[in-house]
Amino acid sequence: MTPVFEHITVPVDGSTTSERGVAFALELARDGGRVSFCSVVDPMLAFAPAAYGVAVDPGPMIEVLDEDADIFCRSARDEAAKRAIAADTSVLHGLCAEEIESFAEQNASDAIVIGTHGRSGIARAMLGSVAEGILRNMRIPVVAVHENDVIRTGPIAVALDSSPAAQAALDLAIRIAADRGMSLLLVHVSRRNDQDDDDARVKAILDRAVELARSHGVAARVAVHDGAPAEELLREADAHDCCMIVMGTHGRALMARLVLGSVAAAVVERAHVPVVTVRRAA
Repeated sequence: MTPVFEHITVPVDGSTTSERGVAFALELARDGGRVSFCSVVDPMLAFAPAAYGVAVDPGPMIEVLDEDADIFCRSARDEAAKRAIAADTSVLHGLCAEEIESFAEQNASDAIVIGTHGRSGIARAMLGSVAEGILRNMRIPVVAVHENDVIRTGPIAVALDSSPAAQAALDLAIRIAADRGMSLLLVHVSRRNDQDDDDARVKAILDRAVELARSHGVAARVAVHDGAPAEELLREADAHDCCMIVMGTHGRALMARLVLGSVAAAVVERAHVPVVTVRRAA
């Protein structure tokens, strides 16, 4: 059987959230996929004491960080070995998001699975989020797994509109559902006063999606709402016990994201199930 993702990059840092990401990646790779685990050491951390006037030789500290990163990677690789899943490991140096993105591109991964704690409001704006940065920049699917994700047995929720990103998300969701013997819940949320969301247009989008799913042996049902996209999508996912959310994301520059917000970022932040984002140019 062909895996949904043939090669997955998984960042690890020893946290519980990271462990959840490893477990989910191994589940996705169970049918013959390969996993590349990486752990990033930011050398600037070794110079942090200097900011407080403490003279410290950064060399030994970097060695400790390297050793910890190697331990995190080897632990994840051992979990893969238990499941007979091919895996390799790499310790990277630099800024987390940039190093992970570069690593995934260089090893030709077709997905990234990353654990995220989720941040909201000013904390996200000031501190940043590695997961959100990767979600915004990568052109391959990014799977965000949360520490408090719950195990559900319902369908896969798919955010659907007329955009290329949403179509890519639908295609991926159908592949996952067909591989796992699951069904889909196609969710369309019309923004108030949006003339592009007339009833006939929405019905055509959903009808085509249902037929496409059925052509692959996947059952699908629809849900249509007006309102805030992130809130309605999350509400539907909870109401139908959805096990996963798959959605497209266009990506935004920093200032636009802070001013306008991001539906994908909001869903990733607030969901209690894994969220798969697929980025395509509009």
